[in-house]
Amino acid sequence: MSVDEVRLSPSEAMRMLSEEIRHLHHRLARLEHGIEHVYACNGEPLGSVAVTALQELDMLAQSTDALAAYSEKLSRRLEDRTEIDLTREVSAIPLRALGQRLSGITHDDLTANAPELF
Repeated sequence: MSVDEVRLSPSEAMRMLSEEIRHLHHRLARLEHGIEHVYACNGEPLGSVAVTALQELDMLAQSTDALAAYSEKLSRRLEDRTEIDLTREVSAIPLRALGQRLSGITHDDLTANAPELF
């Protein structure tokens, strides 16, 4: 990803990070619901592998939610309005749309069932 220059305050950078983690949380929740539906359609009891996979998805969803809440709270405490240069960090992100959102270039929301193309 090519970025000219990304200058954000620490608070803005943390807020954008929190929003991205929230997007991940919603995507994981949709995935978890979809997998539960697939297993439920089969009509047979879940095996240990399926139960473990669902538990891992649930743990990932809970973890992303907790990380988002933590970074939201942290962003409110970062009162320094001095911008920092995040160009190198944002340029290292391999997913173009994610890098653009974290740089503040775009504020497009992710939509359900819309995969990011890279």
